[in-house]
Amino acid sequence: MKKRIIFFLPFFVHGGASESIFKLSKFLINKNFSILLISIGKNSYKHQLKKIGCDLHEINSSSSFFSIFKLRDIIRNEINKNHSQTLLISNIHYANIITLISCFKLKNIKIILTERSSLSELKIFKNLTLFLKNKIIFNLAKYLYRYSDLVITNSLYEKNFIKENFGIKNIKCVFPPSIPNVKKIINNKNKLNNKKKIIYVGRLSEEKGVFTILKALTFIKDKYNFIFEIYGEGDQKNEIKRFIQLNKLNKIFLLKGYQKNKNLIFKNANLFINASNFEGLPNALVQSINNNVYPICSNSPGGNMEVIKYGKLGLSFKTGDVNDLKKKVVFYLKKNLKLRKDIRLDHLNKYTEKNSNMNYLKILNYIK
Repeated sequence: MKKRIIFFLPFFVHGGASESIFKLSKFLINKNFSILLISIGKNSYKHQLKKIGCDLHEINSSSSFFSIFKLRDIIRNEINKNHSQTLLISNIHYANIITLISCFKLKNIKIILTERSSLSELKIFKNLTLFLKNKIIFNLAKYLYRYSDLVITNSLYEKNFIKENFGIKNIKCVFPPSIPNVKKIINNKNKLNNKKKIIYVGRLSEEKGVFTILKALTFIKDKYNFIFEIYGEGDQKNEIKRFIQLNKLNKIFLLKGYQKNKNLIFKNANLFINASNFEGLPNALVQSINNNVYPICSNSPGGNMEVIKYGKLGLSFKTGDVNDLKKKVVFYLKKNLKLRKDIRLDHLNKYTEKNSNMNYLKILNYIK
């Protein structure tokens, strides 16, 4: 009999969390685990997951909250099947709360909660409604997380945050599978002209701070020779497009959409910018360093500062501060900063798929 691993991620769309779960599922299938992935609504990785032998369940529900009873029925059904053990791995704070409520008094199941973002985000709000919502989620998490069998974070920052704020002792940090392997020799920089290529890679949504980057680069566009390529999709895409058109930036600010091939994204790029208001452990930031693309990132809650080794592998700026980001970009352009190869190679090994997968395998085999 096989161990049954159930992943619950409400919104299984293109992004860091979904990509990490897909890679881990593929690895575990090859290690003789049985995998079920549960989402609310359509799963963007449906065809890829079915191809590698995973089972899928797309819950038809208008919201995460109203999915609780349907999720409970699915889990109860799985527990009654002929598996050697059933483990449920939930992802992201609100999903973790739903999971714990759905599994109330259910036996013969182990519950692992993962934080792929930062609970610090719940302290960020722009209106009273969001303040109340975040306050409820944070307090529920603080009370309920103790009833899980294990909590896994993907950054040391988040591990320490949960330990200090929730008093959780059974907690581990497992870095995500951000890169397949460490690239040792990279000769992909464009040496034909002096124009620098600056890139952003990620979701086009408010928490990612894309407008912080747009405004900072707009201030220096007439003084420095660069192009800015934006890779990703999201609900701010049309706003970004309007900003570019209104400021007549079409020739140097380019919306490139979602690009699956990361090698094409980072090829010939010089500078990568992450301006998030909060993060988990950003895959794109790790990938930039692996491709020898110099990074500038916000000092937001989460794993940003860990990835750039607290300034040894990149620059940081104050979260949301357009002027500070502008100064850091100008400093990079004037100094033509480069990453130190010895530090880069030594640091990146912890973010490989092999390292992440093996750490999860140890945990899943250990839990009885």
